[in-house]
Amino acid sequence: MGLGRHAVRTARMLGLLAVSAAVLLLPASALAHHNANAKGHHHRGHHQDSHHGKNHDGHHGDSAVGAVYTTTNDPSGNGVIVFTRHQDGTLTQGPTVPTGGTGIAAQPPFGFPIVDSSGSMALAKNGRLLFVVNDGDNTISSLRTTGQGLKLVDRVSSGGVLPVSLTTYGHLLYVVNEQSSTIAGYYFSDSGHLSSIPGSSQLISPLFPSGPAPPNAGGVAAQISFSPDGHQLVVTERGVPSTVGAIDTFAVNPNGSLTLEQADRSASVDANPFGFAFTSSGTLLVSNVGKVIGIPQNPVFDYPAGTLPIPQILDAAEFTGSASSYSLSGNGTLTPVSTTVLSGGRGACWLVLSKDGKFAFVTNTLSTAPILGPPNGIGTGAGGLTTYRVGSGGTLTRIGQTDLGAGSPTDEAISSDGKFLYVADPNVPPPPATSHIDVFAINGDGSLTAITQGATLPTLISGLAAN
Repeated sequence: MGLGRHAVRTARMLGLLAVSAAVLLLPASALAHHNANAKGHHHRGHHQDSHHGKNHDGHHGDSAVGAVYTTTNDPSGNGVIVFTRHQDGTLTQGPTVPTGGTGIAAQPPFGFPIVDSSGSMALAKNGRLLFVVNDGDNTISSLRTTGQGLKLVDRVSSGGVLPVSLTTYGHLLYVVNEQSSTIAGYYFSDSGHLSSIPGSSQLISPLFPSGPAPPNAGGVAAQISFSPDGHQLVVTERGVPSTVGAIDTFAVNPNGSLTLEQADRSASVDANPFGFAFTSSGTLLVSNVGKVIGIPQNPVFDYPAGTLPIPQILDAAEFTGSASSYSLSGNGTLTPVSTTVLSGGRGACWLVLSKDGKFAFVTNTLSTAPILGPPNGIGTGAGGLTTYRVGSGGTLTRIGQTDLGAGSPTDEAISSDGKFLYVADPNVPPPPATSHIDVFAINGDGSLTAITQGATLPTLISGLAAN
């Protein structure tokens, strides 16, 4: 049964409260650089930090060692907020650099006020290039670090509708467009200029099926990333409105195009796979939002304003977060290693791997699940971060949870030296909270020591990147 206007409005609000952000390009000369660097390792751009109270007044003495970035996701003009990262992990906030594109105030299909994905920013060339999605106008911006700061270099079409996630390898960049369910590839030069890769565009599963959704329907793309050797692309898809999520793999040719005959689609062990990272050996670690029990298997949907309906009765406690791991074969086949290792929280969305590969950190966007009753833990930050030990072959063991500042934890980043973890907390109500970034020191045993809660930031902050 279709939802009435009041029910849809109520459902959208419930979605913000309960689902909160989860289920919720190179000319021939540059191509030669890619082939020469084909053995390089791929680094995903999900890293970021923040600094409380010192962002306007300067830092207490220790030297700058890197930078951290997030975006404003502003519909009137997207911008990259630049931070100087210091030796002790804290940040000094600097300028906001326009991307030339626009953000989006309410991202389809759930209406979240953030970029609802993992990897909406990506760093390349040892942090000298930064790529950003502009989901409000379907473009990608390329920025370069210079002696005068971060500068906009190029801006191109994303090749689809609603770009949400980026990944780089060598001189290749790929993007996944959520609403058009497409991926597209680009070459980028050393200076950051982008050009389309012939034969790179590919359709993944449809986002908005017509009529009742089949049980094996695809859904909402969450992340795209290269495998460590650059030979494959992986895309996670949340199974909305289906009850089956999917992980897609595509074979990448030496020239950066895709071999579609070698594309593969695997059902995920959870209905809503979201963020992921690769171990050095190529094992895939995935965070799982949890099953949305309240959505019927084959409902008849209507799509007001291009938005998927949210169930009339939503209990966020049903979004049981977890993490899984998969081995990835050379032909793109995925085989589960660890299945649904519970996070102890709800809506486990973003996942990053420590530099030594021993620990995975997962944000529980809906915080800790109550034992009984309504979803009282939303936005409190309690239990907002789960740490897993990564064992031999990619086995996962939960070793603890860490509280965060009030808000809905989303993107994560680890500093290039591996010492610090940064977690973005956008102001997604309730309760009323200030968008900020939590900063932690990573200890040798995987435990975390809180350093500071970051500076006050714009409401819609999206994405994290750090060098």
